[in-house]
Amino acid sequence: MVEGRVCPKCASPLVLKAGRYGKFIGCSAYPKCRHIEPLEKPLDTGVECPQCKKGSILKRKSRSNKIFYSCSEYPKCDYALWNAPIKESCPECNWPVLTVKETKRRGVEKVCPQKACKYATPYEGDPADAEGPKEART
Repeated sequence: MVEGRVCPKCASPLVLKAGRYGKFIGCSAYPKCRHIEPLEKPLDTGVECPQCKKGSILKRKSRSNKIFYSCSEYPKCDYALWNAPIKESCPECNWPVLTVKETKRRGVEKVCPQKACKYATPYEGDPADAEGPKEART
């Protein structure tokens, strides 16, 4: 049982469970209530979602433990990125978000995530700074 936590949907105690993709927190009233939460809460990057303009971009882990970034309004909004977003508009297409991309060939760059836009410029800062709060990085 998760100490002091109750299900927001049915007020039953929350318990630690294990599934095919690892451990998670789930409602003890399953199968009547199907509420689940990840063990690690997604971290907020502080960047507004450019698609729905309601949510913010969160740093999450995929089932294979790869880091990705997606809108907090999911499933209403399905905007997602593989590269860390930064609060900066693209000077070419005016998309409200740029991403920090690191490649062996070109190094660390600020890149527009829009496929039609080819904007890319060298990134002067530390690439880890674009990934959110320092205590979040492990």
